[in-house]
Amino acid sequence: MIINSFKATFCAVLIFTITGCAQLPSRESIQPSYAISADTPSTIGEAVGSNHPGLSGFYPLVDGVDAFVARLALIDSAEHTIDVQYYLYHRQQTTILFTAFLLKAAERGVRVRLLLDDLSQADSELDLAALAVHPNVEVRLFNPFPNRRFRALGFITNYSQLSRRMHNKSFIVDNRIFITGGRNIGNAYFSAEDHSEFIDLDVMSVGDIVPEASDAFDLYWNHTLSYPVQNLHGERDEQSLIEITKTLENYVADNQQSNYVEQLRESAFVNRLLNDEIEFDWQESTLFYDHPDKVMNDVDEKSANMSPSLFKKMGEPKRKAIIVSPYFIPREQGTQLLTSWVKKGVDVTVLTNSLAATDVSAVHAGYKKYRADLVRGGVKLWELKPSDLVAIKRKAGRKVTGSSQASLHAKTMTFDDEKIFVGTMNLDPRSLDLNTEMGVLIDSEKLSSFLAHWVDKKMPEYAWKVELKSPDDDELIWLDTISNQQFDEEPQTSSWRRFQVWFISLFPIEDEL
Repeated sequence: MIINSFKATFCAVLIFTITGCAQLPSRESIQPSYAISADTPSTIGEAVGSNHPGLSGFYPLVDGVDAFVARLALIDSAEHTIDVQYYLYHRQQTTILFTAFLLKAAERGVRVRLLLDDLSQADSELDLAALAVHPNVEVRLFNPFPNRRFRALGFITNYSQLSRRMHNKSFIVDNRIFITGGRNIGNAYFSAEDHSEFIDLDVMSVGDIVPEASDAFDLYWNHTLSYPVQNLHGERDEQSLIEITKTLENYVADNQQSNYVEQLRESAFVNRLLNDEIEFDWQESTLFYDHPDKVMNDVDEKSANMSPSLFKKMGEPKRKAIIVSPYFIPREQGTQLLTSWVKKGVDVTVLTNSLAATDVSAVHAGYKKYRADLVRGGVKLWELKPSDLVAIKRKAGRKVTGSSQASLHAKTMTFDDEKIFVGTMNLDPRSLDLNTEMGVLIDSEKLSSFLAHWVDKKMPEYAWKVELKSPDDDELIWLDTISNQQFDEEPQTSSWRRFQVWFISLFPIEDEL
């Protein structure tokens, strides 16, 4: 008994010693910086410039290759500044190419500010610190872990804050062009993997909304939770910058003949962008974003949250509502709201991931218990199939090998074919209450109809419709409305996967999902 007590005390002291000694550095030396004036002359800005005072122009980026090409082309066209803000920044082919282009822009005098959430940057910290040696590159990490060696132990002492992350995605060039949406920086978001791919959506924006996006970036960049990477990791020297520059240059040279780079070269998007052939949809819009204080506030404190303002601005649909959310946990309140719309005569459609398609089983465990009530209440519930994307890619003229599966990652919704929201926010407790998010609400019949057309004409090919087996119980069936197949349990899943989800659902963790 004494030995066990000693062991427990020793472990507690060890954990306290490891975590207690770790502190974030002083912020006294950190200098604020801000976006350039939106009136600064810019060649790419003038090419897509606005003759529409009070409005903003929008162009959807649906295809992953086009979404990546757009970013690279804009980096190449930047003359003054590039501001980049992302949740995930994977060490993969697309990220390396993206970083190489950023560094090349910095070499020609463009100021680059790279703001990343710290959760997934442990493996990249040395490289990021080396990049920050460049006089035109600044890298900051948001909500960093004080203990850089034993990061996970930070959850023990400060779980309430460190479990809440910056989920924003923002890409701004010369304060004239802005991209936001569901995509992080990594292969699966840009159709660069044969074995998996996210179905995602961004919007490229010009006009009045861009300075607003820059204000949002500056707010996070200068926030008390944003730290220069070199302050966290320690200063790197000029040699480290030389080495990372050489590594990036060699990688780009070695990948010139790769399948993916060939797809990038074949994309016609660059010429369309540079030749002013992109048809922007000029409309009124509103940018929404959480204040970064959200991650420090008590969960019940909503003053920093964007969702109340967003839902108020969207109002209630009168005829039709389409909701696309890869991670969908409506809770009782959301379920009652959606079914109340149906009772008022609104056609409500929800698309989310199936168990076979999702990359987060825990979220599916939180979502599954609301399905029966949603369907019984008249909501048209669809779940994405893990579709074989090889045939789809080949049909689009791409060269692929192996097998490939899809997972939904787009976050969008439209009401009455009149207004559409595109952003980073899922309809789950984590997005609404814990992480920071952003997105744009556009008063656009064109973009709303684009989503509605896909749901009406294309979605049945890529998703199963969820229905009740009988009106008297909660048993579900999944219908393939194209082949008329019916499944009595979650399609294309093993009994072990279904057991895992059931087991997770036993734990009271919904508010963390």
